[in-house]
Amino acid sequence: MSTINQNWPRWVFASISKHFDDNRKGLPLFIEGQHRDTRTLKDFIELRLDGPQFTEVSHKCWRIYFEVNILVQSTMDESNYHRIHQNVGIVAAAFSDIGLLRYGTGPGNDQEIWACARLIQDTRKRQHLDIFHFGQIDKKAPLMQATVEGHYEVTNLTGE
Repeated sequence: MSTINQNWPRWVFASISKHFDDNRKGLPLFIEGQHRDTRTLKDFIELRLDGPQFTEVSHKCWRIYFEVNILVQSTMDESNYHRIHQNVGIVAAAFSDIGLLRYGTGPGNDQEIWACARLIQDTRKRQHLDIFHFGQIDKKAPLMQATVEGHYEVTNLTGE
């Protein structure tokens, strides 16, 4: 049994963050756990990453699996009842295959692609792009929330 490259988890997280930041179409983006003040924002999105999970499928051949979940929050707007749906659409359109790059400084962090994470579309396993609308969470606050979730995998990755 071999071991994973210690940089893989960081490179996955950095690549996912960069991908969704590049495709947010002006929506403010926060990373889960990041300090933020949203009181003056009409809309924002929050990126969450579950995983990655690493499985050695054969000697030095790896499968990486992770889930990306993005919370979408929009202020209710009497002039545009579609606001939350428009923002969900922007986020959903950003879910695509993602090149994983060696982001960082120091040896081995050359900003080059080392793998491609494929968005899983498998109806037999019930893995597809999921959109969930929660509506107005707190009746005292005029805010609507939804999430967009996609599952990703990298297969046949070799290395240590």
